Amino acid sequence: MKIAIVGAGLTGLSAAFELRDFAKVKVFDDCIGGLASSYCPSYCIEKFYHHCFRRDSDLLDLIKKLKLNSKLVWKVVRIGQECNGKIYPLNTPIEIIKFPCMSLSDKIKLAKFTFSCRKKNFDEIKKFDEVKVVEGLKREVGGRLLTSFFLPLLKSKFGDYYEEVSYSWLIARVAIRGNRKLRGEELGYLRHGFNQMIERMVEELNSNNVILRKEKVKKIEKCGNWKVNGEEFDAVIWTAPLPVLKSVNERVYSSAKVKDIKYQSSICLLISSKESVTEDIYWSNVNCRFGAIIEHTHFMPFEDYGENLIYLAGYDRVDGELMSAKDEEVVKIYLKCLKKFGIEEKDVKWTKLFRAKYSGPIYETGYINKITPYRTSVEGLYIAGMTSKPNYPERSMNGSVKAGKEVSEVVRGDFECT
Repeated sequence: MKIAIVGAGLTGLSAAFELRDFAKVKVFDDCIGGLASSYCPSYCIEKFYHHCFRRDSDLLDLIKKLKLNSKLVWKVVRIGQECNGKIYPLNTPIEIIKFPCMSLSDKIKLAKFTFSCRKKNFDEIKKFDEVKVVEGLKREVGGRLLTSFFLPLLKSKFGDYYEEVSYSWLIARVAIRGNRKLRGEELGYLRHGFNQMIERMVEELNSNNVILRKEKVKKIEKCGNWKVNGEEFDAVIWTAPLPVLKSVNERVYSSAKVKDIKYQSSICLLISSKESVTEDIYWSNVNCRFGAIIEHTHFMPFEDYGENLIYLAGYDRVDGELMSAKDEEVVKIYLKCLKKFGIEEKDVKWTKLFRAKYSGPIYETGYINKITPYRTSVEGLYIAGMTSKPNYPERSMNGSVKAGKEVSEVVRGDFECT
């Protein structure tokens, strides 16, 4: 049998990897690696920041299968939070106590809230899916902590959509982030970049006669068998964003009977700077047009790159101002925001801007009931990716790999029985 996989991000590549011995597989995408693709001057670094966690069993298993586990390194990184234009570390109990933008009583409330989230199972979390996050937080922690701590984080992640976000999402998000040490949070990374994983997967697929076509899908139709860009297939696994399927063939999208999901866009500016923003903090939440400063060379050794590499990461609406602006305009806006942390334009050696139109879903109220099933109402059409269950409440490399594995199991089950 022949299977077309649309999308060569981690879900598409993972599905192809699992089905390589089962069928003739062809993957369509003009960007191999998707959101996990890399920028490679004299070294490789992800276009959008990446790291992994100890709990990421499917991703870690894949890394082991690809014989890259010797390159996997773990490090306890430090996290910071902006307060009145200054970034404060928030890792050790003493640092948290010293944080000036939160009262002691609010710090106790935050600790209790975090603990209560981690005790909840999925069925308990799901009960809050129709509750708006602002409403739930106001009731649980009070207006002051909501305004001073949670609202800036929600606005930086969801922008104008923050009021529509489900309280379930926040509880689930807090619940899974339990791998903290007394000094910070433990994260993993493939030394010299996850690009090695993408390359190794492509090598494995090529050696098993999986064809990777570096082209966009412009046409998909079902006339007896499926046709993708004019070529016949027995089944299609769609791993690209859902709005792309709708734009390519609205009739197929409607017939699939998947629920509409709102997306947001990611805008990531990678810079090389003469100076670091902080002394040793990896991730700083800030109140700017971008929501986070990620100092990659406070995570991986400076010597691997020979320069300070920093991400300025933010979100926008799909039709937002920054998504439609010219690159140089976005760079100017981001660098202007960076000035308040002591980095002047003269300190920046170079910049590289990356944008992803459909980088992730808005986890609005009722989202859990909108999670996309792998099998659709159209025979032979399967959907997997960032709106699949493994990518809730946090889209991740692990969730994408797992979605690829799970959809391949569904396809195998359907066609082994025919």
